[in-house]
Amino acid sequence: MRNLTLSLVAVVLIATIGLGWMFDGIYNQYLNESAAQSPQETNGQQSVVDTLEQVGTHLSIALSGIDNRQEFIKQWPNEGPLSLRLKPLQNFPLPQALLSELVAGQPLLLETDDSIAMHFYLPATDELLVLITPPTAIHQNNSFLPILLTSLFYLAVLLLMLLWLYPLMRRLMTLRQTAKSFGEGNLNQRIDVGSISYIRDLELEFNRMAQRIDDLVTDIKLLSSAVSHDLRTPLARIRFGIDTIQEEDDPIMRKRFEQRISDNVDEMVDLVESLLSYARLDQTLITINKAPVDFTALTATCIKNKSQDDVQLTFHAPEQAVYVNGDLSYLMILMSNLLQNAHQYCKGKIAVEIMTQGNDIVVTVADNGTGIPVGQREQVLKPFIRGENTEKKVKGYGMGLAIVKRIIEWHHGEITIENSAELHGAQFSVTLPKAIMD
Repeated sequence: MRNLTLSLVAVVLIATIGLGWMFDGIYNQYLNESAAQSPQETNGQQSVVDTLEQVGTHLSIALSGIDNRQEFIKQWPNEGPLSLRLKPLQNFPLPQALLSELVAGQPLLLETDDSIAMHFYLPATDELLVLITPPTAIHQNNSFLPILLTSLFYLAVLLLMLLWLYPLMRRLMTLRQTAKSFGEGNLNQRIDVGSISYIRDLELEFNRMAQRIDDLVTDIKLLSSAVSHDLRTPLARIRFGIDTIQEEDDPIMRKRFEQRISDNVDEMVDLVESLLSYARLDQTLITINKAPVDFTALTATCIKNKSQDDVQLTFHAPEQAVYVNGDLSYLMILMSNLLQNAHQYCKGKIAVEIMTQGNDIVVTVADNGTGIPVGQREQVLKPFIRGENTEKKVKGYGMGLAIVKRIIEWHHGEITIENSAELHGAQFSVTLPKAIMD
């Protein structure tokens, strides 16, 4: 979700700071261009002020010589563009500096959004003559510009947020449709994760979850198939042996049937133990104690424990020790199962080699057996699956390579199956990340 957070912060910063700065610059540039390109409008504004000053000066002189000034003000047509007011100076609060200038004969101009008022002092009566006129058109026109720019700002923010939300909503809809299809039983559904996605981590976790569920369902199907097949045969033999013993009086024959029943029970116990071992490996809460492991020494120990007099085994490894960050006990199981598989299917020769490739090590176990056909290589890594035409020749339940694959997944490695160029049999190559040594 890191991409989602970063993109949201970026959009907010661009929308608030970037767009605000851009529209503020546009407004300032417009004002500068208006001031530079419209000197006539500026002169027109100044001419209005000059006219008011001249008219007010003359009126103040005229009113100073009239006794009935209020009657004159009442007779003035205030509905026109210029209205008159007469106020006592003492009722007009002003700062002392402005008051001194006004008493000295300097006109006072006060401008609001609704009017322009020019004030003149009448020294004979200690009154103020006020001329009021509406604002000029230039101020009315300029007042619309901030509203326009503010509207454009919010519109740009809205468009920017929509541009950011569209890919997010599209990816969420894709995730929803995929999850719905997966829940309806289509277990091969996966999300095509792009290089740039706000919810890339969520999509990857969904794909991993879906793959995990698919693997579990596949294992359950294989388990039920294997149990129904491998348990049915010894159970049938046990039932047949019990029925035969009940009818047999010869002690020697009874002893022979009892031994067969015991062998079948042992076979069932081995199968159940294999199932329990794989079930324990499938638990998500299993503890993996990872530490640097000398993989060369580990492999040599496994080879020594699996050595057979009738098998020629060659082992090549780097002179310096090669370390893997993993669990020693499970890595021992991994190599033991690979060697056990090679011993079961070889025809007298096995080759084991350890190589380093960048930050990884590659362990290959090859034999001179019949090999594994290309179409069966992915299948033999699943539980209870063995190669064709080997069920009767080799004892086992097809669990060894499935356990190997699971241990490799825990250690973030890979396994590939090929034909050995030297021995012409099966070759298993396991890639594991090297441990970082101080």
